[in-house]
Amino acid sequence: MLKGDTAEMIKKLDEVTTLPATAKSVGTFTSSSTAKTKTLSNLEQGVYYVRAVNYPAGVKSVTNSAFALPYYNETSGWNYEIPAINLAEKVNDDTPTTHKSITNSTKSNENFTDVSLGDTVNFKIKSTTAGSNQMKLKEYVVSDDMSAGLTLDKNGFSVSLEDQYGKQLAVLSNKDYKVNVLSEGEGKNTVFNVSLSADYLQNSDFYNAVYTSVTYRATLNKYAVVGFDGNPNTETSLKYTNKNDVSAEIDGNTVYVYTYGVYVDKYNEYGERLSGAEFSLFKTQSDAEAMQNVIATGVSDDNGKVDFYTADGEEIRLQSGQYFIKETKAPEGYNLYTPVIPISIDVSYGDTFVDGTYITGAPEGGYASIEVKNTQAMLPQTGGAGTVIFYILGGISLIGSAILFAVRRKIKQ
Repeated sequence: MLKGDTAEMIKKLDEVTTLPATAKSVGTFTSSSTAKTKTLSNLEQGVYYVRAVNYPAGVKSVTNSAFALPYYNETSGWNYEIPAINLAEKVNDDTPTTHKSITNSTKSNENFTDVSLGDTVNFKIKSTTAGSNQMKLKEYVVSDDMSAGLTLDKNGFSVSLEDQYGKQLAVLSNKDYKVNVLSEGEGKNTVFNVSLSADYLQNSDFYNAVYTSVTYRATLNKYAVVGFDGNPNTETSLKYTNKNDVSAEIDGNTVYVYTYGVYVDKYNEYGERLSGAEFSLFKTQSDAEAMQNVIATGVSDDNGKVDFYTADGEEIRLQSGQYFIKETKAPEGYNLYTPVIPISIDVSYGDTFVDGTYITGAPEGGYASIEVKNTQAMLPQTGGAGTVIFYILGGISLIGSAILFAVRRKIKQ
């Protein structure tokens, strides 16, 4: 076998893009699940170089081979055949991974969160790098499919490189990557990807890092689904392509954003549903008592149901927890219900995804509800205090007339 400068010779040959005219190919081999070996025979005397010219997208390095035929061995003398070359051992192949998480979860769990309308949710997609300085890529693309209940902030993206411990090594500039929104629309999912530029993929910094980190954010909107199904960011995918245009794609995971609603059922003391009652919704009891910081309002419909809407006319979506309701106007002919009404959205979660959800307990349909009853007024309330004063003054007038009549009658007698 060749000794001494064999490794240096292989290194020099690896750097050659076009072999000299004096070199000629004596055979090729493409491995597969069925084709695993190939034998070349009747070779001429000389030096042979075995070079990998194509390989899977995840290959980070390849060690090529060189040998001479025949070769001399002190034990066996001249040899005209070499031991089999195990190409698999000479290929450093790797399959990247990609993982999405919620970084500001209200439930201290990266797989799900629980928020209100307009709240911001921060996401992070962390993917291992592919290729190497020896096997540089032409393409590296991270994709995502965001629920219609989430509005993507297109200006909220950041891409960085991290080491094996998650320490940030570098932040990419806007020219080093591109955000491509492939599909979006009112009430529709937003499909997008983040692709590193071909020029940046020639940068050694990328291959010296262990991870790429894509961070972005979205806000919960009026199309958010309440309850058990939640609002998913579906499976992330990572696609990468090597310099020989060989591509591979892997899938990641799905994370969930949950939200809920509340409503009031309005009745009279006889169990009859009442329309026309007005209510306000608050985050705290003190706000309700002071009638300040209203987050939503609602009016009971013909079925006595009160749905709550923001000042922009959007049905409210709420994080789980306790809220407070105040009746601000009673139906005509009824007394105002004056106490502050607490209402609780009680939800429990598990760490594992079971039957399509992380929720283990929640209000039916995702809505918490409460009944509020009004009693009929003794005096009509239409006109407010002025009407009461009218009746009081009327009563005084009648009493005055009776006294005057009695006095006059006494004088006449």
